[in-house]
Amino acid sequence: MKKSILLFAVALGILTSCDPIKEEKDFSLYTVEASQIDGAVKITQLDADGNPATDGNYFTYTTSPDLNVTIYNKLSDGSENILARGMSGSFVIKPKRGSDPQQTFWIRVVGSDNQPVDVEKTYTVFVQQDLDPEIRLLASDAYGSKTWKWDASVSGAVWGNMGYCGGAGSEVGISGAGQWWGVTSEEEFAGQLQHAADGALHGDESMDATMVISDEGIITCYDKDGNVIRNGSFTVEGFDDSDPSAWRVGVLKTSPGAILWPYQINWADNGFDPYPTEFEIVYLTADKMTLVYPDGGAFDGLGSWSEATFWHFKSDSDVEGMAVGYGKTAEKSWTWDDSVSGAVWGNMGYCGGAGSDVGISGNGQWWGVTSEEEFAGQLQHSVDGALHGDESFDAYFTLSGEGTIVRHAGDGSVINSGTFEFARVDGNPWKVADLTTTAGTILWPYQINWADNGFDAQPTLFEVVYLTGDKMTLVYPDGGAFDGLGNWGEATFWHFKAK
Repeated sequence: MKKSILLFAVALGILTSCDPIKEEKDFSLYTVEASQIDGAVKITQLDADGNPATDGNYFTYTTSPDLNVTIYNKLSDGSENILARGMSGSFVIKPKRGSDPQQTFWIRVVGSDNQPVDVEKTYTVFVQQDLDPEIRLLASDAYGSKTWKWDASVSGAVWGNMGYCGGAGSEVGISGAGQWWGVTSEEEFAGQLQHAADGALHGDESMDATMVISDEGIITCYDKDGNVIRNGSFTVEGFDDSDPSAWRVGVLKTSPGAILWPYQINWADNGFDPYPTEFEIVYLTADKMTLVYPDGGAFDGLGSWSEATFWHFKSDSDVEGMAVGYGKTAEKSWTWDDSVSGAVWGNMGYCGGAGSDVGISGNGQWWGVTSEEEFAGQLQHSVDGALHGDESFDAYFTLSGEGTIVRHAGDGSVINSGTFEFARVDGNPWKVADLTTTAGTILWPYQINWADNGFDAQPTLFEVVYLTGDKMTLVYPDGGAFDGLGNWGEATFWHFKAK
């Protein structure tokens, strides 16, 4: 059966100039078939540069005659995801890796009888092929490459020697188990030129040097100023992270000298090659990586406590990987974190500087809520003066690989839900990303003192000033005055941790 909508046609009659003007309404019915709506909407498929493309991810639409339409697609649970509204506009369909390139969306018009008419459209779009899990971790899923830096947070040292101890390799990556000695600064690297292949510095001794790993199998090393030091290729073999007690999760094979400070320690004293090309990946997450190489490549000596070299790296560039995980079925929950300053939500000075200082030490904080009972005393900041369950320190919100966000009370019941999107911000010391959400979907989603200042209660755009696989800190300046960064005006903060 064809769907149709009813449109009212209005006929205006004008009497003679001697009589009062009257408007007579003849509400005759005019039926429009779905096929007519289909013909009234013109869809143009484009690539990222705005050129017509048969597999483009970008779409524009116009209507003639003018027609208010809603364009939406559906998530895996059948719920509708609005892409665009209005008489003309644009939208983007960029499915997750490995998705079906045949993507369906619907054009909806609501008729005069308040009944919707939906027209189904299916287009072929570009979908990147699904990456292997180890490449997702090394090179990200959303961005095609990931930037790695030296990580001094494990034991203070970023490169050095250790006993080839065996056991759970994660303990090396998390706490520096087995470590004997290591370099903790650029100055110490400069004093270790006997380990460099040519006895010279090349820029990767800087704590601000970077290593970019791409999903095309390329590693490029940069000095602190962004100049290329060297590049090379890589592959990963035998990846398996299913056993947390295992020594390694895989083997990273590279061309010689591909990684930062790519030398095995004391190679010259032992007559070894300076450049290992096969590294054991003993720890790998979305934001942490530790490599180990036993002297001379003696991998069969695991547990002997003979000398080995370690490398500790970290990454803050894979925003979606840290916050959500990988793939359409990915899901990660975040709950309140009172370990930063004791407070989980409150106000602060919009201070600027390093946003990580806000996430690590609570820099700029003025006041904050430290308990469920204190939340119950702050109902003037809620939108309806009521508690909904997210004042509980057991409350959480869940982010999915499909872009949905669900806000849960402490007992696990759903408070509300919506959609979210991260936009990575590169080269900004204050923040690593912007987070856009449906209003009211994070925990206690209110900007502080909004009523006193005449602002909207529930922000939808947050600055992600600190993010790791375990921690997330959001900031929102009063009234969304993002251009006031550094002036110490009032802002709201939220501290979360992975559940």
